[in-house]
Amino acid sequence: MIPYPLYVINLIDKVFDASAKSPQGLLFGSSYHLGNFDECIAIDDRGEKGGIVEGEYCLATIKWRRGEEAKKERFGRGETLRWAVCVPSSCSARAVSRFVGDVLTHTVGNGTAVIVTERDCYARRPISVDTMDISYLSFMMGFIALLILCSVYEIYTIALGKEKRTVTHELIVSFSLINNIKKIISTKQNNDLGLECISGIKSLAMIFIVAGHACMFIGSGPVMDAEAWDRLIRHPANSFMLSNTLLVDTFLMLSAFLFCRLLLIEFDKRRGKLNVIPILIFRYIRVTPAYAVVILFYMTWLPKIGEGPLWKNRMVLEQERCLSSWWANILYINNYIQTDEICMFQSWYLSVDTQLFFVAPIFIYSLWRWRRIGSVFLALATFISLAIPSYITYRDQLDPTLLFYAKEFTDFATNFYFKVAYIKTHMKMTPYFMGLITGYILHRIQSENYKMSRLMKIFGWLTSIVLGTVAVFSVSVFYQEWYKYNKIEAAAYVSLHKLAWSIANGWLIIACCTGNGGILNKLLTWKVFVPISRLTFCAYLVNGIVELYYVSQLRHPLHVTFFTMVANSIAHLVLTFNLAVILCVIFESPIHGIERILLRIFARPALSDNARRDMSAESSRNTSQSKLET
Repeated sequence: MIPYPLYVINLIDKVFDASAKSPQGLLFGSSYHLGNFDECIAIDDRGEKGGIVEGEYCLATIKWRRGEEAKKERFGRGETLRWAVCVPSSCSARAVSRFVGDVLTHTVGNGTAVIVTERDCYARRPISVDTMDISYLSFMMGFIALLILCSVYEIYTIALGKEKRTVTHELIVSFSLINNIKKIISTKQNNDLGLECISGIKSLAMIFIVAGHACMFIGSGPVMDAEAWDRLIRHPANSFMLSNTLLVDTFLMLSAFLFCRLLLIEFDKRRGKLNVIPILIFRYIRVTPAYAVVILFYMTWLPKIGEGPLWKNRMVLEQERCLSSWWANILYINNYIQTDEICMFQSWYLSVDTQLFFVAPIFIYSLWRWRRIGSVFLALATFISLAIPSYITYRDQLDPTLLFYAKEFTDFATNFYFKVAYIKTHMKMTPYFMGLITGYILHRIQSENYKMSRLMKIFGWLTSIVLGTVAVFSVSVFYQEWYKYNKIEAAAYVSLHKLAWSIANGWLIIACCTGNGGILNKLLTWKVFVPISRLTFCAYLVNGIVELYYVSQLRHPLHVTFFTMVANSIAHLVLTFNLAVILCVIFESPIHGIERILLRIFARPALSDNARRDMSAESSRNTSQSKLET
């Protein structure tokens, strides 16, 4: 027997100890065996001749060859197992793959295939910084310095009582941290149009969207018992979480509703002589800067903010996608272009909203100029928006909606339904057109001082409750093991459940805005929701960072229970909105202030003072919301 030096024995012990051992819980759906990541990458041994051996953590993908029928099973984690192996950093990914394959061949036979790529292996290295990283960091530091200087200026002018209402003063103060923090925490609203309930609807929708994203990333990530997630999604009580996609539709509807309502008021005041081009341009200016800052963060520093077993699988992959397709995001076409390399999984929403926002004035003007023709035109468009998803779903035998099976959502960009159907504008038009209809109906009610009868109120609330409940809880049917796919049912459901949800939301908005909301209106107009609603856009932008960071750094599989899901969702909410405050104070709010000043100066002929204020205070917060998905 050849005696090995002591340092070699110690190294072997460390490498073996950090690697995953015999799998546990395979029959219970445990597919992530992560070993000890930190112990592995901390290995730094010196040999007798001064050589340094560092640890490298590789997460091999082992696929069981189980046959085609097993692959069709949507519950569980399928035929894939993730297995951690600790090796010296000199080993290549190919060598690790061969090693694991040889071990499995001798233990379980040839029934497996092993995949290890460079992205699956992680070794601790000094952070490499390139020109783009330095440029982004320099820009951020310079911008923050500008904010500090403007804050000092505001303090100085307030202290000396020399505040001047000049354009220059307003531009400088727009960058003040003090001014922007005041704007965020203020509970004051413009009550001219009676739209106070919108803040509550937006806030609650975004809170549940973020919570839904958290549950989805937890369920599709490393868990000890995949069966627990399967039990959760089969339980009808959890249908609200599974209907998270309807909350995204709510934001599309709000965007259309506010735009229609405000534009109709302007058409009335100007007798149809309104140039909408400045509105469209300033909408792009309002939304894009904060969006671009987050995209640039993905392209530069995102992979450098931590480490973990899935870090390169998630964070580095996300960076590579953003480097490849950032331009599609900025042009708001990434829901049709390079969808398999989508940058920011939730960014599809901005593209859908922007594309529909640019065509909405045609419908709104038609409603104002030719009431009957415009109404027929919008009704026809709504019917088409219902028919297209149904036809495509029937033709391609697609799912009735986005279904959150864990093994299909480890990566959004590889999910078939997400790419070909869910993120497409032609599949998302119904809630937007219903928002236009809602805005038009409310405009007619308020302009004509129409009073609803008691019978109409009762009918409206009963219809809204029934349709909303059915839309939310009906999705549970598609997760039951006894359910057999039927393309006719799927085609009907894909459109009708969105229509039902939109009708329910439409009545809620109309009832609350006309003083018929009762206790719900009191809840939705609660002043606490006003600051939260101002953060919804930024929360939408940064939530992906929180979710990706969580799943990428997770050292051990999580035991899934209702309590752990709720606890993690609350934590993700707190982190998301804290980051949203930072982004809003530093970028979104200053740009919003500048946009408001420029809109007042350059778009004076296009908008009345009231509309400029409303477009800034209301529409800007609703024309750019989302997801997670989604």
